[in-house]
Amino acid sequence: MKGMKIGFLPIAFMLFSLLLFTTISLAQQSFNVGVSPGKIDLGVVDKDSTKLVDFYIITPSEETLLVELEPERVLDSSLINENSSEEDPTSWVKIMENPVELEPSNETLKTLGGFIRGQRQVSFLIEIPKDAEPGEHILNIKPTPSTPSESIGSVGSRVVAITSFRVILDVVGDALRKGVILDVEAGSYSNNRLETNTYFQNTGTVTISASGSQRIYDKEGNLVDEIQLEKMFLKPKEIKVFKGFLSTEGLPLEDYSVYTVIDYNTGKAEKSSSIRLALPTSFAVNSGGFSPFLTVIILVCIVLASIVLYRKIR
Repeated sequence: MKGMKIGFLPIAFMLFSLLLFTTISLAQQSFNVGVSPGKIDLGVVDKDSTKLVDFYIITPSEETLLVELEPERVLDSSLINENSSEEDPTSWVKIMENPVELEPSNETLKTLGGFIRGQRQVSFLIEIPKDAEPGEHILNIKPTPSTPSESIGSVGSRVVAITSFRVILDVVGDALRKGVILDVEAGSYSNNRLETNTYFQNTGTVTISASGSQRIYDKEGNLVDEIQLEKMFLKPKEIKVFKGFLSTEGLPLEDYSVYTVIDYNTGKAEKSSSIRLALPTSFAVNSGGFSPFLTVIILVCIVLASIVLYRKIR
């Protein structure tokens, strides 16, 4: 029995080591998929027109891959210029074959970045609609790889490195990026917070994204609070309400100055206004429901109506 125990330990150690290295190997499986070229600029294009775009997907993988192609909206504010439209152009993309199969070839191409073992040309259409906004549009085509079986065992996970293909096109016409703050007013109270409503209109000819901030000052000019306003997209001529919330705890009931800035990347709209901090009406409570007084009135009305109805029935 002792001999069997001594022989079992080395075997168990070997099995454990084999399982450990297998786990590491599976966990480190990775796919790298790139594109060539990295981007294409189609220049000025007409509305109600169609453009054919070709590019290559490439990989150093020795496995056959299925590559799903997905149009992506580009939200990088650093790419926005005076001629940019932030309209979403992903619906303009019509991919002819999706997913595409990428097989390793017999020839391996050595590049500065490594080896390319598989490549395939991909084609898709961009159909620019009649009502497309003027100006520069940017979109990405994201290739997402997988194996036909997508089976890697019960342990580990695939590490996927992806490079997207970028398309730039400039729809004919004059792109105007401009916006104006129409009004700033106080809204409702809720949980010791006063809602501020900023009405902003896109007065340009293209979709823009905008975000903002508000600085609240008391009557002595002291900064009371700074409010951040969420980012929103606005189509041409569209008006949206940017909501902020001012903490009213400890603030005296008086008038406050509000300085509002809405930033739409290529410009800013500014407005000075004032709001009055006053007690909520007797019918409002922090929860947004009915006050006890109003609840009593409603119950009395219900009781009286029930009595009248009962007498008529008798």
